[in-house]
Amino acid sequence: MELSPRRQRILFAVCREYIVSGRAVASGALVQVHGLEWSPATIRNELVALEEAGYVSQPHQSAGRLPTALGMRLYVRSLVRPPPLRPELRRAVDVSLSEPVSGPEGMRVAAQVLSEVASCVAVTFVSEDRGGRDGKVQQVDLVPVQGCRAMVALTLAGMHTRLHPVTIDARFAEGGGMLRLQERLRGLCVGKTLAEARAELSRLWAEHEARLDRLLAESLRLGLWLCTAAALDPLWVQIAGQRLLAGQSDQTLAQVLALFDDYHGLAELLCQLLPEHSLDQARAEVHVAAELRPALTGLGPTGPCVLAGMSLIGCRVQPVEDGRTAAVALLGSDRMDYEAAIPLVEYAAQALAARTSE
Repeated sequence: MELSPRRQRILFAVCREYIVSGRAVASGALVQVHGLEWSPATIRNELVALEEAGYVSQPHQSAGRLPTALGMRLYVRSLVRPPPLRPELRRAVDVSLSEPVSGPEGMRVAAQVLSEVASCVAVTFVSEDRGGRDGKVQQVDLVPVQGCRAMVALTLAGMHTRLHPVTIDARFAEGGGMLRLQERLRGLCVGKTLAEARAELSRLWAEHEARLDRLLAESLRLGLWLCTAAALDPLWVQIAGQRLLAGQSDQTLAQVLALFDDYHGLAELLCQLLPEHSLDQARAEVHVAAELRPALTGLGPTGPCVLAGMSLIGCRVQPVEDGRTAAVALLGSDRMDYEAAIPLVEYAAQALAARTSE
C-alpha cells in the first residue's frame, strides 16, 4: 500500500516512540512528544487506516498502537542516510581495533565494545574462500546417515572431497528419495563453479516458487546451502553479549544459542543474509523482525526460523583481494536504535576489514 506523507509521518513517529518506550503508543503522545500538527482525532483515524493496512496493531481496544514488523521495515527503509557515527563511538571502535587483526583475540575486544555500545549481541568474523571461486564441481554424492540426516560429499576440481551434514525433507529420506535428490543435485551443480551454481540455483529458485515440484524445491534448497557452505571457512569468530537475549522467548533463545555454538553455521547464515561489499561501498543490511525461510538457511524445509521476532543489522566487506571477507553484525530485539546502530555497524565492518588487511 502506498502511504501518504501524513500517514508515513504518523507511522514513523509510532515506530520511534515504540523504540524509546517499548509500549503501545497513544495518539495524544504523538501530538505532545513528536509535535504532529494534526488533532488527536485525525491521528486516530489515520492509525485505523494504518492498522487496516497492516502497519500497526492494537493489543486491545483501549490501548495505543504498536508497529508491526511490516511497519518497522518501512521505517528502517526510510533511513537511507542515517546520521553520521558519533565521535565517541568512532573512537571506541578505533581503540578496540587498535592493533592489526591476526587472530581471534584481535576481535574479542571489538565484539565486546559493540555489544556494550548497542546493547545487542555482537558478532564479528573473518572468513576465507577455500578455493570455491574457480574450482568446478566434479562430483556430488548424498549419503544417508540416520532418519532425515545425511552427508553431502562434494568434490571440487583440484581439491579434496568435503563432507557437509544436511537435513533432508522426510518425504525424500526413505526409499529411492535420496537417489533422486542426488541425481537432481548433480544435474544442477556438476560442471559449474560454486559461484556459477549458486547464481543458477538462485535464478531457478525464483522461477520455481509458484510451482509444486517438491523434488526440485528440495534439490534447489540443498544446492543453495551447499554452494555457500562449501566456499566458506570461518577463520575467526567472536560473539559477545549473549546474556542480552534473556528477554527472548525460550524457543527463540534456545535456537539462537544453538546457532552460536556452531561457528560455521553462524558465519554461513550471516554470509547468506549480508551481501558482500567493497571497503569504499560498505552498506549495512537490516532485517527487521527477521523471519528467515528455512530454504535460505539450510535448516530443513520445516525447520525453525532462527531469528523469528528479532532484528539483525550487519555489514560484510571484502578487505583485500585474497579471498577473505570480514563481517560485523548486531542481533537484538526489534527495538534497536537503528539510527545509531546502522552507522556503527558500517564503520566497525570497514575498520575490521582494514585491520585484517594489515
